[in-house]
This record gives sequence, C-alpha cells and structure tokens, in this order.
Amino acid sequence: MTSRRQARILAVSGLYQIDLLRRTADEVIKEVRDKASDSKEGLYYLEGDTAASLDFFELLVRGVWEHLADIDEEIQNRLQNWTLNRLGRIEKAILRLGCYELLHREEIPTQVSLNEMVELSKRFCDVKSKDLVNGVLDAIAS
Repeated sequence: MTSRRQARILAVSGLYQIDLLRRTADEVIKEVRDKASDSKEGLYYLEGDTAASLDFFELLVRGVWEHLADIDEEIQNRLQNWTLNRLGRIEKAILRLGCYELLHREEIPTQVSLNEMVELSKRFCDVKSKDLVNGVLDAIAS
C-alpha cells in the first residue's frame, strides 16, 4: 500500500472522529502521530515510509479543517434530494477529503483523487456509497 493511500485512510478516520466525537484537528493529528507505528502491534499501523504517510495525513486533515465551511457548501450544492446531515459520517468524511483534494491540491491529478475516494468508499461503506461519492466528486471536479 502506498504512503498516500495510508495517509488517506488515516485522514478519513481522523475526519470521522472530528465529526462524531467533536474533536479538534490538532487532537486527532497528535493522537495519530503519537500512536503511529510500523509494528503490526501499533494502533495505527503503517507500512513503508511512516514519516511521509503521517505528513500527508496531517496536510489533508488540516486542509479539510481549514476549508470545512466551503467544502461542506460545495458538497451540499451537488447533493440531489439529500442534505449533508443525512449522509453517513464515513461517506461525509470521504466526500470532504475528496472535495479538499479536488479544490485545493492542484498537484494531485483529478482522476487520482476520484479513484482514491471511490476505493475508500468501497473499503469502508455500503455498496451504493461508491456511486454517491463518485457522482458528487465528479460534479465538483467538473
């Protein structure tokens, strides 16, 4: 698994915690950095370049946190017959991460962000979620 994919998985987890537990980005980042390990015994197990994964994870979480109001507005504007509050927290975290990458990380190709978010939704969500994630993020990318 690439360090960026690992970072995205950690970012979705962190964004989920921020939303569910009302934690701050700083709290989540500190916990992940403190508990990250390259040992399978660690709470946040990372293969390969742990430092690169953690740096990218932090960049993503801080970026979403800093642009959260704009990101949520972009997502809400693309939802059809839904509101952001009706979405599952994991789907919301994935959409927020994807929207941040699409709008604020120009060095990441659009197709890479779209593919990564669809893969995350396949991994963590209901089977139908990938279509929602793909549709909303594709509309944002357009």
